[in-house]
Amino acid sequence: MSTTATPTQVRPFALIIAIFMIIELTPIFEVTMMYAAIPTLMGVFEADAATISWVVTIFLLVGAGTAAISGRLGDIYGRKRVLIVLMVISAAGSIISVVAGNLEGILIGRAFQGTSAGLFPLLIGLAREVAPARKVPLLISLTSGIGLIGGSVGALAAGILLQTSGWHSMFVVSAVLAVVAILVALILPRSVVAVAVRGRLDVLGALVMAPAIAAILFGFTISRNQGASPVVVGLIVVGAVLFGFWIFWELRIKNPMFNLRLFRTRSLVLTLVATAFASIGILSAPALLTPILQQTSTTMPVGLGLTPTQAGLYGLISGTIAFILSPLAGRVAGRRGGKLVLAAGIVLGVIGYASFLFSVHNLPLAIVGIVVGSVGTVFITVSVPIVIVENVDARDTSEAVALTFTVGRTIFSAIGTAVIGIVLASSTVPDTTAPTIESWNAGIVLVIIAGAIALAATIAIRKSTPMSQRGEVIEAIAEDDVTPDPEDAAIRVN
Repeated sequence: MSTTATPTQVRPFALIIAIFMIIELTPIFEVTMMYAAIPTLMGVFEADAATISWVVTIFLLVGAGTAAISGRLGDIYGRKRVLIVLMVISAAGSIISVVAGNLEGILIGRAFQGTSAGLFPLLIGLAREVAPARKVPLLISLTSGIGLIGGSVGALAAGILLQTSGWHSMFVVSAVLAVVAILVALILPRSVVAVAVRGRLDVLGALVMAPAIAAILFGFTISRNQGASPVVVGLIVVGAVLFGFWIFWELRIKNPMFNLRLFRTRSLVLTLVATAFASIGILSAPALLTPILQQTSTTMPVGLGLTPTQAGLYGLISGTIAFILSPLAGRVAGRRGGKLVLAAGIVLGVIGYASFLFSVHNLPLAIVGIVVGSVGTVFITVSVPIVIVENVDARDTSEAVALTFTVGRTIFSAIGTAVIGIVLASSTVPDTTAPTIESWNAGIVLVIIAGAIALAATIAIRKSTPMSQRGEVIEAIAEDDVTPDPEDAAIRVN
């Protein structure tokens, strides 16, 4: 199979960076705003936590399936085109939530919003079309890094909106963000790398993948409350069976929706393993360990007694520091390879969260640990897509990033959060939900072990040629220090 490329317009690199960051802010805000809104929605709709948690769960379920499909569709039909379609659907979800004004309408709207989770793999694929090869890692790092600071700012903004304008205002803002993202996306050059011979569309592969992921993800999500109940086990088993059938089907047909033959590459398999265990440990820790440490009362075995606002401000500080360092990660990855930055991120993440063993009542040490852990997290999220880019062809970029990073991180982060939650709940202070020091330490040890496995997989990845030494990947080159050669405006990628 070959792909063709045709000439396209040149855009200033700074403009490309701004466009990518604006687009990525849409799903970031849609995720973080609901974490801040859950207590408010519980009161407004007189619903319990299990019911309201669906506003987060349904977003993740739809997002996992969409991310898996969108990468392949973008590689086939053009990433810019699919990107805009997803943002239109996301904007429609925000409007539905506002107009409906009830919990059922919000859930429907959140399902539509979940399609925005498919934007990231498309952006990474577009990075190879609109940036010089040596600047692709920098563009990826800034696009990934915006997630941390954007999440912190988004949570703070959502809190302000809830207090001043009510829950409707969050969906109005998310709709405005989506519309702005659509408008700036139109400035991007049209996609120039697409499959030359599309063949018959693999409808069955597309239909089976989403429910398989959804069943597994939902099973682990509700296991935090239900444990190993028949429903939980049944969902995971059904999802696993569907997933097994999907793998068999995709390897069997000629033109699969997902080219699983990519995973014949040893480095891509090891990257998936590293992503999986980093997600189970380091990337899952901020969801439970950090808020429990910060906001639990100082009278408990573990707790610093911070208010939600204080915790949010510390989160903003750590997110800002991590974002500032994200270009450094991109530059190092561009010159030395993504493998080095991934290993550094895993080490920093393990060190940061391992410090929680000793900071149960030590605020300064906890802050240092949170900052170091956040830097490790951003190094991981920056480097994994770069490692993937270094090991796949331009035509397969979005698909490989979607399967290895976006879907892989979503599934294994859900697994990690559920497992850490079970470990913390295995031993609690009587008449409370606060973990004992024993269960707290066990949860952190789990993060350390998962990090060690991720590091071992990373070390085993074969060294690939850094982007700065590979020449231009394809012809769609953003404005650089030198004027692109017109003869390089059209090439064929085989």
